[in-house]
Amino acid sequence: MSERRVAVVTGGGRGLGRAVALRLAQDGVDVVVAARSADEVAGVAEELRALGVRADGVSVDVTATEQVERAAARILDDFGRVDILVNNAGSLLYKPFVPLPGIAADRPGFDSAIADAEWAHVFDVHLGGAIRFLRALGPGMLERGSGRVVNVVSNVLRRSVPFTVGYDTAKGALAQLTRSLAREWARYGVTVNAVAAGHFRTRMTSAQFDDEKSYANMIRRVPMRRAGTVEEFAGLVAYLTSAEAGFVTGEVIAVDGGETL
Repeated sequence: MSERRVAVVTGGGRGLGRAVALRLAQDGVDVVVAARSADEVAGVAEELRALGVRADGVSVDVTATEQVERAAARILDDFGRVDILVNNAGSLLYKPFVPLPGIAADRPGFDSAIADAEWAHVFDVHLGGAIRFLRALGPGMLERGSGRVVNVVSNVLRRSVPFTVGYDTAKGALAQLTRSLAREWARYGVTVNAVAAGHFRTRMTSAQFDDEKSYANMIRRVPMRRAGTVEEFAGLVAYLTSAEAGFVTGEVIAVDGGETL
């Protein structure tokens, strides 16, 4: 068993999750990255081990309860405990809530609404995935009287974005889960916070960054007139999982260049 703290980062195979995993490893934390792609998590785990920490990659679908439970059991068997949980797994649903008359000419496919299955899936990834990992790993933190949870949400909580109502609503629910659990778990030494992400270039957002008009419109809304770097995002997560943040809980902190001011 490791004497270092142990972190689990969901959605850790790429993008923001990978950046968080690398930063935690640089800070001397052993890290397990969890995501659907076995190849991606294996690659990130190799990068982490090169930084001198213990690391593993676990292939898991966060919407499947049995897979999450098996993954959690494996992690606890191999590492002995989990001190940090970063719920980062997510997916973007870009579709109108109901059919929008006359919009199909400009936006093909937007004359059809979010299907029930699509709505359920986006909630099951963002909210359900976090709940499953919290149920699997939270009890150990509570019993030890120490732990850090960071849920990744979005700055859409403080602004409105068309055609992402499913994603936005799921993130809003995850933010409320953050506040509710923070109150319930505070007396046990477990902090629960959320980071509301602004604009960062990842595989999920690359289409918006690659479209010149879309990118210009996006940056125009940001007072700093730029997107963030994944390292800046990871730095805030690292702080919230540190000993210095022991008196911070129930917060939803935006890292967005001032877009929601």
